[in-house]
Amino acid sequence: MLMAEKKGRTDRITLIVFLLCLAGYTVLMYRLFYLQALHCGIRDIYISDIKAYLQTILGLESGYDFPYPIYFALGKFFLLFTNVAVAGALAAALLNSLGVVVLFCYMRKFLKDYGKGTAFGEYAGFAALFLSFSMFFISMLYLPGNLYLPGMGHKYLGTFTPNPYHNITYMATRPFATLAFFLYVRILDYYEERTDVKEFVLFGASLLLTTMTKPSYTLVLVSTAGLLMVWRLFKRRWKNFRRSLYLGFAFVPTFIDLLYQFGGVFGKNSLVGDEGGIGFGIASVWKLYTANIPCSVALALGFPLLVLLFHTGEIRKNTLYRFSWAQMAVSAGEFFGLYEKGYRFADANFSWGYMHGLFFMFVASLLVLSKDTMKKSANRCVLCLQWLLYGAHLICGAAYFLYVWRGNPYHMF
Repeated sequence: MLMAEKKGRTDRITLIVFLLCLAGYTVLMYRLFYLQALHCGIRDIYISDIKAYLQTILGLESGYDFPYPIYFALGKFFLLFTNVAVAGALAAALLNSLGVVVLFCYMRKFLKDYGKGTAFGEYAGFAALFLSFSMFFISMLYLPGNLYLPGMGHKYLGTFTPNPYHNITYMATRPFATLAFFLYVRILDYYEERTDVKEFVLFGASLLLTTMTKPSYTLVLVSTAGLLMVWRLFKRRWKNFRRSLYLGFAFVPTFIDLLYQFGGVFGKNSLVGDEGGIGFGIASVWKLYTANIPCSVALALGFPLLVLLFHTGEIRKNTLYRFSWAQMAVSAGEFFGLYEKGYRFADANFSWGYMHGLFFMFVASLLVLSKDTMKKSANRCVLCLQWLLYGAHLICGAAYFLYVWRGNPYHMF
């Protein structure tokens, strides 16, 4: 009875602290997005992609096609009560913060399962709270001051970050993308043996909402899922075809929406017209921003690569970890080999999928490391080394966030 009361008290305290942190974080991000909206068009102050989004919310010609309505619909709703700067910033801040809520719920669930029966299990909620919020501040690794590694002309451009604060439609996808990621990983473990209609529908809905907010992550998840499911079909000699087909139905609404979106962006009636489309090339866009792609990847993936070095066995045993690395490889491959034709060539729009891959790769690596940390037999020196590198990503990320939050242009960083 005393244990149950203590557990209930700990859970209540965790929830209160989480809500307070969430409120503070939402205000912080709203302030950043509002300043970006307020100063858009003023040269070298709060540089971001928000100007075209605000024009779309207002129904004005922005010079871009945005056939994905979720963020814009929410912005237009808030526009009924306030000005466009507040409406655009509020819509982005709320959707982004909802992503924190979804990630926290999943992190807490996993950490409680890992810590069941141990002293750590009681405080898994606090650990999930810290890890969830920290994930929204991590960035690429970089040297301090004006120091650069060979071939690295920028700290952000070419390397990229899981948290690109200047692109609010990326930030807005997070609740739906996170839900789709965790649901699909869960489904991967059982879809060949049984069909859970309710969970398939929930996954399909979350994937559709992700696509309708911004399709960048959808292209990565769908490509990875397709490759894995086809491989499993051949591995099991098509014995799992019927069950695979049932899961495939969950992707149909998203495929229909993607056809509409791609027609809007690349069709003859789009702003790019006949010049638009998707091109293929070897690092055609990536090499515009870095002369050292391997170094850029290492700086972006420092922590996950170190965790992989000490947990190679988890690739075979852990579906979430295995899928995250597969997704990471696909997202990097798409950015490496694909680009948008026309005037959007240098926008590096396939980098958004790569940054989603980075985000979920960090999440999976954190879960693997957290599980290892709870083991009494784990090597403490090895654990400290991995946590220190994560701390380095977090320190760099906090510094990068402050840099952007103070109005400095991300592309000059």
